[in-house]
Amino acid sequence: MRPKKTDIVIVGAGGAGISAALSAAESGLQILVLEKTEWPGGSTRMSGGGIAATGTSFQKEADITDNKDSWLELWKKRQATSNPDGPYPDYAFVDQFMDQAVKTTEWLAKKQGHSYEKPAGFGQDPEQRIHFPKGTPGGMGGGKQLIANLSATLEKRPNITLLTNTKVTELLLDNGQVKGVKIVDKDGKGEIHASKVIISAGGFVHNTEMIAQYIPAAKTASQFAVGGAGDEGDGILMAQKAGAVLYEDPWVIGMGITAALPETGSLLMDWDKLYVDGHGKRFLNEASHYAVVANAVLSAYEPWIIIDSSKSNEALLKPLADAAAAGRVVKADSIAKLGQQMGLSDNSLTETVTEYNDGAKSGHDSMGKDVKHVIPLTTAPYYAAHIYPVIMGTFGGVKTNEKYEVLDKDGKVIPNLFSTGESANKRLYNHVYMSGSSVQFALTSGRVAGKAAATQLE
Repeated sequence: MRPKKTDIVIVGAGGAGISAALSAAESGLQILVLEKTEWPGGSTRMSGGGIAATGTSFQKEADITDNKDSWLELWKKRQATSNPDGPYPDYAFVDQFMDQAVKTTEWLAKKQGHSYEKPAGFGQDPEQRIHFPKGTPGGMGGGKQLIANLSATLEKRPNITLLTNTKVTELLLDNGQVKGVKIVDKDGKGEIHASKVIISAGGFVHNTEMIAQYIPAAKTASQFAVGGAGDEGDGILMAQKAGAVLYEDPWVIGMGITAALPETGSLLMDWDKLYVDGHGKRFLNEASHYAVVANAVLSAYEPWIIIDSSKSNEALLKPLADAAAAGRVVKADSIAKLGQQMGLSDNSLTETVTEYNDGAKSGHDSMGKDVKHVIPLTTAPYYAAHIYPVIMGTFGGVKTNEKYEVLDKDGKVIPNLFSTGESANKRLYNHVYMSGSSVQFALTSGRVAGKAAATQLE
């Protein structure tokens, strides 16, 4: 049964919302978490569950030497690969986040029932600073394990109530101050009054209208969104309606690429492959960080992946042949003919493949790819399939201060309103995601906002 009044309402039960609830509950106040879907977890549940942090006790126990300066240097280098003149990141805020990330990582283990494997690297980020959840024998691991651990702790807190299948539709306002929320659940419409409201409702990756309005370049990519099903931007929109101002230059969180061919495993992020644009020209180092690759593919003109019939591609050949017969990929007995099938009127593809193969022989790739991933294309038949960026979320949301209090157009705090996670994450990023940062930011912003909201009521 839903209450009519509580101390703090949290909109959304993903990583940010659960963290906010656990943090706020340490004060002894009554906390109500409202989740519109059937299950808690959001995008955090779908993630790998790893959280990046430097200088943690877990790194020190494993004799891992790491520091914030190294992470910050990588952050700046990675952000410069796309839209380098953008208004974000705010590096003073990034620096503060990195300090808070250490506190969150320790807090989760010491107070909230979470545990970690030995810190590790991931993909193009070999630094051992990502703290993945410790899985149980035969257990789930990853983001599911993280949410399971925190949910188990949440259930033990007598002053936290979680209601699922309960959608918040609007904020209650009184003379510009937030006083609670309007909701819809199985019993119909209702109102819940609260002294503080924390929005932790995710981004807007599944809201095609918002993507088209705010990130038109990603309009077609939204069909390959893999974020939490509840990421429809409703938390952002209700805050905006209450006077919140949105971050400039929103963008999508890239997670590699897909060829939209499920029978091939969709050719997700294979560093050994060759990508070309609709002019037959190569446009990136294919072994780059997955977010960099996604951005490059998003920006490229009609990008393709080129595949030959060598033994290394043996598992792909029958699915590709079937897809070619169905007209979903193009196939040819020579690179020149493949280019023609792709609609090219010149020898650009032949020239590109020749240069690529020469790089494999010489040990020097023109795009700087490690030559162990430069596999020559020499065995017919050849295939070409369109590729698309995979997106797992959005950079954007409503502007906040360091306590995650929501700000209006004049930079003033909207009383009693906070926003966390993807509902307020743009300040950290330009256009490029950093491994282990999204879940960490969800948990950290939730922890900080929950404590700040509770402190204001004590």
